[in-house]
Amino acid sequence: MKSNYRVVELLVQLMAGKTLKQADIQKKYAISLRTSQRDLSYIKNALAEYDAGEMIEQQGTYYLSHQSETKDLEMALATSNILLGSRALTPDELTHTLDFLSRGLSPAMQKAVHKQLAFPRESYTPLSAPKPLLSRLRGIAACIANNEKLVFTYHSSHSGEPKPLIHHAQPVAVFFEIHYFYVAMWSRERGGYWLYRLDRIVDILDKSPGKKLDYAKRFSLQDHRHQVYLVDSGSLTKIKFIYRNYIQTALDNFPDARVIQKNADGSTVIEAYVKVDGAMMWLLSQGAGLQVVSPPSLVKRMRDALSAAREQYLE
Repeated sequence: MKSNYRVVELLVQLMAGKTLKQADIQKKYAISLRTSQRDLSYIKNALAEYDAGEMIEQQGTYYLSHQSETKDLEMALATSNILLGSRALTPDELTHTLDFLSRGLSPAMQKAVHKQLAFPRESYTPLSAPKPLLSRLRGIAACIANNEKLVFTYHSSHSGEPKPLIHHAQPVAVFFEIHYFYVAMWSRERGGYWLYRLDRIVDILDKSPGKKLDYAKRFSLQDHRHQVYLVDSGSLTKIKFIYRNYIQTALDNFPDARVIQKNADGSTVIEAYVKVDGAMMWLLSQGAGLQVVSPPSLVKRMRDALSAAREQYLE
């Protein structure tokens, strides 16, 4: 085997997170100790020159330590825990993705990651009916990149649509939000932009070149993040409410919200612009810790919803 190929093969193994043993190198390539040490020296110098990491030697074994390995470990742990909390992937997809996230770390760091994630992985609870999403996610992303429109069957959550129906739409953005991946599409059936849950897309029947969408009127993920809680539905409305719970909870759920008044009893008056149907879900969840004060239409909706809930518990 030519020395250049041998050096490249050793480097690729190191980059893939493999641990190399001096004796195994000599045996596999039928080379002397001096030759193997020369090859490893070439690799060590090249890694240093391009700031690609450091080759660590421990009792005749070699592995690659990235210069930013501590940061890599932190990011692998953070991303892995977020993924575990999402509950979005099937157990098989989760295992493959977690393994991928730690693959570039050194063997020692990989061991540390596996140890720290042991309990979260054992307690992972997927959604009630998880579906494989990674290949579908890749496919939708490709459609967006290629400016394609789709014909697909979609299983709506509405009781009036018990069976999958055919939809015609052009995807423009894909994102994750509270357990689910969503695809924003310009929908022919809806006459505008609509959010489809990725796991509810049953089959993609056809793809074709899409049209150039008006950028000024295009779906804004930023606006969605700032105005929507759970459901992108209802008119954009300025609301005010008195909040008696931990104030940061309200500000985190409505990023554009602002405190306009602090009351003597410790409560605060908060103003926010929201898509009102989705916002109601969160407002109702706060119980007696929250009181909507405007607009009057939302005050009435809250009162009616709370009264209807109370009626279910009267003896």
